[in-house]
Amino acid sequence: MKKLLSLFLALFMVSGCFDSSENTFKGKLYKYTSSPENMAITLGFDAQEPRFYGKALNNYMGSYKQEGEEIIFSQVATTMMAGPQEMMQAESDYLAALPKVNSFKLDGKKLILKTSDGKELIYEEQPKEENSEQE
Repeated sequence: MKKLLSLFLALFMVSGCFDSSENTFKGKLYKYTSSPENMAITLGFDAQEPRFYGKALNNYMGSYKQEGEEIIFSQVATTMMAGPQEMMQAESDYLAALPKVNSFKLDGKKLILKTSDGKELIYEEQPKEENSEQE
């Protein structure tokens, strides 16, 4: 009986280690909650590689390094489409904040990125079907 209980406990602990879908941002797509009106800014993470991608006025992408709750984004590469001045400025401000990010927190369906100057970028997880083409 003790061996069976030990085996059950070991399997339970191992399954907890691999079922981290709720405790990770990897493979998920988020929408920035402070996007200007008429502009959706997204941030997604590859499920396998340490890469991020998203869309503001332009598409953007890069890589990141993560250790625990620390995260560092690489320089951001973007497409170069023009748009209304207010949207271009909002995109520029947003993309300038990403390299300043140094930590993150997951709170349910929210992803909170914290910058070195004390700002928080808050995102809401999007349903899987919206993320299917990026995976």
